[in-house]
Amino acid sequence: MKKAINMRLEESTVILLNNLSKELQCTKTAIVEQAIEQFSSQNLKRHNRLMAFAGKLNAEEAKTILKIITESRLDKNIVIGF
Repeated sequence: MKKAINMRLEESTVILLNNLSKELQCTKTAIVEQAIEQFSSQNLKRHNRLMAFAGKLNAEEAKTILKIITESRLDKNIVIGF
């Protein structure tokens, strides 16, 4: 079941949404739903890759990396044994 929501969009975004709806002959709802799904998929993949990497570190490796990051903003070349 669909649920009605209210949101504020830039005027240019509303125009783009209207144009897409006409050109693609589909509802604005379908366009927004697909855009949100695609955005979510792209961002969750990036997040999941980072979390998978983080899970491979033991506590000492994590401390070492954190120390390197806080001490040096420029050189982050480190070796991690997986």
